[in-house]
Amino acid sequence: MAKKWVKRWTTSGKDHRRNDLRILRVTPRSSSTKIDWRLPPSKSHLIRALALYSQTSQSITLENVAASGDDVRAMRNCLAQMGVKFDDYDSDGELLTQINPMELGPHPLSVKWVMHGVGTDGFRRPASVLNAANSGTALRFLAGLVAGMEGPIMLDGDQSLRMRNSEPLWDSLRQAGVEVSIGQGLERLPVILSGPWDTDKLQSGVHLDISHSSQPLSSWILASTNLPTDTVLTLEGKGVSNRHSSLTAEMVRSAGCKMELSDGKCLLKPWSPNGEDTYAVPGDASMASFAVLASYCLSSKIQLIGWPDTENAIGHEILQESAIEYGIKWSGGILEVMDKSSSVHLDVTDSNDILPPMAALLALGGGGKISGAAHAAHKESNRLTRTVELLEHFGLQATLLADGVEVEGNQVPSKPEHPVPTFGDHRLFMTAVLLASKTGGEVIGQKLHHVADEAFVQRLQDAGVGIESVQIPSLED
Repeated sequence: MAKKWVKRWTTSGKDHRRNDLRILRVTPRSSSTKIDWRLPPSKSHLIRALALYSQTSQSITLENVAASGDDVRAMRNCLAQMGVKFDDYDSDGELLTQINPMELGPHPLSVKWVMHGVGTDGFRRPASVLNAANSGTALRFLAGLVAGMEGPIMLDGDQSLRMRNSEPLWDSLRQAGVEVSIGQGLERLPVILSGPWDTDKLQSGVHLDISHSSQPLSSWILASTNLPTDTVLTLEGKGVSNRHSSLTAEMVRSAGCKMELSDGKCLLKPWSPNGEDTYAVPGDASMASFAVLASYCLSSKIQLIGWPDTENAIGHEILQESAIEYGIKWSGGILEVMDKSSSVHLDVTDSNDILPPMAALLALGGGGKISGAAHAAHKESNRLTRTVELLEHFGLQATLLADGVEVEGNQVPSKPEHPVPTFGDHRLFMTAVLLASKTGGEVIGQKLHHVADEAFVQRLQDAGVGIESVQIPSLED
C-alpha cells in the first residue's frame, strides 16, 4: 500500500496537515456597489444579560438576538442545562417549536427570546458537563454561578479554550472555599468546581488578579446575588478591559445591586435582581472594525447598520471617533475610504479586540501604531504575535511591540502562496478572509466567524465575493 500523501508546512512550530483541513477559497468581486453591513448583537451585553436576568424571578424578553453567534449559544445552552427555560419567537411574533425537542439552543429563525428566570438559588446541578465551547466569557461567568452551588460540577470548552488561562479566577474561588480540580499538563480544562463557597473564608476577603482580564471580576459581580455574606475583593494588578467590567457594574446596579467599587476594592453584598420586562441588545461595536476594513479591501461604500450609542460601544467608539485619522469618512452610517490618510496612533486599552483588522487597515492606509493591547496575548491566540504573522502571509509588514504593533502605511497586499492559518481565532479568521477578498487566496477554517458574526461570510457572498468551502483531500491508493 502506498503511503498517504500529506503536504506539511510549519507555522510557529505547529505542524499543519493539509488532508485534515477545510479551507475557504476566496475570489475578489468585480463590482464596487455599496454593501449593507448589519452588526450582530453584542455578545458582551447578551452573555451578561443571560447570566444576570436568569437569576431573577421574572420572565424577561431579550430583543435583537438573531444570529447571535456560538459564544452566546454556548452560554444559553449551559443555562438551559441548569434549569433556565427559553421561548423563541420569530419576526412575526410567532412562538417557534424546536424540530428536535432535545435541542437546548435557540431556534435558527428566532429574533426574540423570552427567558424565564429561576431566582437567586434556583439553578439546578447539571446532569452533564457545562460546555462553554470557545467562549472565555461564558466559562468564567458560569464558574461564578456554579461556585455557590453544591458540586461537583464540570466545565469544559473547545481546544482553543482549553489552552487559555483562567487561573486568577480559579485562585480566587479557592480562597473562597471552593474546591477547584484541574488535570495536569498544558490544558487548563476541563475543571471541576465543588462548592458552595465558605462563609468564613468569604468574610476574610478575597484577592483577585485583574491584570490579564476583567472577566473574573465580572464573574464575581454577577454571582454576588447568591453570596452568603458580605465580601470584599481586593483587586490586584492594573485592570484591563475596564469598560467591560464597568458594563457589568452598570447592569447589576440597574437591577438593584448595591456593590461598591473604588480604591482597588470591590464590596459585594447578597441581593435579589430585578430587570425590566424587555432588554434590547445593542449592536456589537467591535465588529464595525471589519466593516471599515471591508471598505478598504472591497473598494466600496459600506452602509453600517446597528451602530450603538457611545455608552454601549464599551470602548469601541474609538472606531468612529478616530475614523478620519485612519482614513475613513464616517457619515450617517456610511463608511467610505478617503483619498488620503495619515499615520495614526490608536490606543486600544479598552478595545483590544479590534487589533487584527485595524492593523491590516493601517497597512493598507496611512500606517501607524496600535498600543494598549498587551492583554490581547491572552485571547483565543496570542493576538499580538499572530496578527503580525497573519499580515506576513499577505506580504504586509508589521513590527511587534510590547503592547501592540507598528505598521508602515500604503503597503500593497499580495495573494498568499499557501492557505493562511488563523490559529482558531475568529477575529484573525475574519481579517484573513477580508484581505483575501482583495487579493484572492485560501484561508484555513470554515465557520470560525460563527463565534460572533454568523452572517459574515454570507454578507460577503451577497456582495459578490466568491467564497467556497473546500476540503483538501488526502491521496491514497
